[in-house]
Amino acid sequence: MAMGSNFNEYTQVAPVSYGNGAVAEIASKVKRFGAQKVILVFDGGVKASGMADRVAKLLEDGDLTVALFDDVKSDPTDAQVEAIGEIAVKEGAELVIGLGGGSVLDAAKMVGIYIKNPAPLRPHMLSNGLNPPLPIAPVILLPTTSGTGSEVSCVAVVSHDEDHVKDAIFANCAFVILDPELTVSAPPHVTAFAGLDALAHALESYTSASASPMTMLLATHAISLVVQNLRKAYDNGQDIDARSKLAFASNIAGMSFNDTGLHFGHTFGHELGGIFGLPHGMASSYAIPAVIKFTAKHDPERAQGIADAFGVATAEDARTAALSLMHDLGVRKFSDNNISVEAAQALAEDAIAHNVFFHNTVVPLSVDDFKDIIADIVVGFDEYTG
Repeated sequence: MAMGSNFNEYTQVAPVSYGNGAVAEIASKVKRFGAQKVILVFDGGVKASGMADRVAKLLEDGDLTVALFDDVKSDPTDAQVEAIGEIAVKEGAELVIGLGGGSVLDAAKMVGIYIKNPAPLRPHMLSNGLNPPLPIAPVILLPTTSGTGSEVSCVAVVSHDEDHVKDAIFANCAFVILDPELTVSAPPHVTAFAGLDALAHALESYTSASASPMTMLLATHAISLVVQNLRKAYDNGQDIDARSKLAFASNIAGMSFNDTGLHFGHTFGHELGGIFGLPHGMASSYAIPAVIKFTAKHDPERAQGIADAFGVATAEDARTAALSLMHDLGVRKFSDNNISVEAAQALAEDAIAHNVFFHNTVVPLSVDDFKDIIADIVVGFDEYTG
């Protein structure tokens, strides 16, 4: 099984406290960092669920001063993140807590950077090159969905206001509280798209040119957990066993891709979501069958590992199983989104330009190769779903 080099690195960017009820530890974890004033960042859905009130009370009962920001937007922009950062600085926040899905977690990490670097953040984005990480205030993350793995990745993703292009900045959090009970209120469509995002992370990490024995172990286990539990959580959000396994799957998929990076699936997904306004998890899931097919062509041994993780005999069976899962979870046809093959292929050049990890595949891809894969993604999914 080919890998990118004779040596590999693997890391864990932050400690993780995992288990049902772990959120009760939040005040003690804040005090570990010597902070007294915190800002709790979340979105309208988390606010409506009552989780933000619960966490704020736990913090206040721990004699901490809490400022609240309750309106993080989906796919937040750099301008919004900087606005939240200004509030955090004004309130004297020493630590940031992100309570929510991937958009909130990414926003919280960027607010942590802004506290220490109160200036426009765009010059430090990865689209401008691999700049050294900036100083960051302590950030504690509490995921309420099982998908992005942002809590254990070294980057935060945002969109730029003027062109809607996705970009990222190096940003680690300081501590993670992974409490599956916080994910129970996620509605079915959020559960579905977050879970498919975790599956895409695991598959792209496993098939990365930078994969190591450690990342492949994490990625294949994450694939198995998602395949076995995502439908269960989608059908019954109160299934705490399925929720727990999905939370863990998302977390270890995040650990895996944090070391390996992703490749053409998320390259396409980022551009597709940014230009056509699709939810990130849905946009990133479209390439899942193509990643399996591409791997089967260029690395059959690794493709068999995917089949084993899916619990099926062959890579083609895994591809069919992935298409079935996407269909069952409500991933829309490209034609239902008014996206033609030509419109999707037109994203190729910008997708490559905006995502430095595009070339992280087991064999090199040209722009024309990528356009062929995109056509196969669009036609293949729409034909399968009828």
